[in-house]
Amino acid sequence: MFTFKEIYRAYIACRRRKRNTINALHYEANLIDNLCNLETLLNQGAYKPKRSVCFLTTSPKLREVFAADFSDRVVHHIVVPILEQIYEPFFIYDSYSNRKKKGIHGASKRARHFMCGSKYYLQLDVKSFFYSINKEILFLKLKKRIISDYHRIEGTQIEMHEMLTLVHKIIWQDVTQNVCIKGDSKSFENLPEHKTLFKVPKHKGLPIGNLTSQFFANVYMNDFDNFVKRELKCKRYLRYVDDFVLFADSKKDLMYQYKQIVDYLEKELELKLRDRYILRENKEGLDFLGYIIRPHYTLVRKRVVNNFKYKKALYLQAYERQKGKMGLEEIRAFLSVQASFVGHIKHANSYKLQNKVGIIHESNPFDYDRA
Repeated sequence: MFTFKEIYRAYIACRRRKRNTINALHYEANLIDNLCNLETLLNQGAYKPKRSVCFLTTSPKLREVFAADFSDRVVHHIVVPILEQIYEPFFIYDSYSNRKKKGIHGASKRARHFMCGSKYYLQLDVKSFFYSINKEILFLKLKKRIISDYHRIEGTQIEMHEMLTLVHKIIWQDVTQNVCIKGDSKSFENLPEHKTLFKVPKHKGLPIGNLTSQFFANVYMNDFDNFVKRELKCKRYLRYVDDFVLFADSKKDLMYQYKQIVDYLEKELELKLRDRYILRENKEGLDFLGYIIRPHYTLVRKRVVNNFKYKKALYLQAYERQKGKMGLEEIRAFLSVQASFVGHIKHANSYKLQNKVGIIHESNPFDYDRA
């Protein structure tokens, strides 16, 4: 049912861009044994997710992240590509998170395109989205679609009931049990009750950080996406995770759609929008996914620029302290941050910005005077 070839293919996908991390290296040290053991557990129905590592991130805000064990991430890379074959035909075109050839840059370009054909926009986002997802509703949606469309899947020998069992185990894993806390546990006390899985009801919440959580979020919101497009007849609508925007020529139309959206989310998905919505003219600009988007040009958000400047300053300070002795890992870490920043700003009108912030050259990362 679960073939070694399929598990190995998932492992290769899982380690992509993460091969030098501690967890990946530890797993690779006994690779064949680990993969064979995982194959045995899956085929005997004895697989159970292992303990997660929980830590806090502070950028762009304080957030709780649960990182699955590496072997569990391999399983996630088995499940998601298979379910994608079922769901891709049913996802709307303008759903942009965790999908091939979509992403942040695709969403920002599409938003700008919609702006050119409308006068106003309504920007909304769901309150505590991942912590509010009802696991029972989610699993029923998945179960219904898997049963009706599993015959679409190609290239796998995994039987339908085995996939359903695996999906159920992933969704209902209580990641707060036997968890490994990384960092100061007291800092978790600063999290609001609705922002931590330790305090939400057990039938709600998915861990931020897992590939499956990102995919399941699209599944959970898919019926809503189709409701907005098909029933509310909103031609210009796009969503990235829990952040979505509607475009129209009439404020009245957008306010009507807003009321319908509030009712649908509460009744069908047990979700609530943030109290503050944004309804503005397009010419005022849309603050969306790290950009300020206007009908005829796009700028990079100041917070994104300031974050890069801060990280660059730390790098240059380290250079001064360790002149001639800076390690390759530190250099690579900063160049990775810089590459991400450059990749982000190049999708905006940012020629002057690139010259202003100064890009450190990879050919000579210590020659910061040129930057």
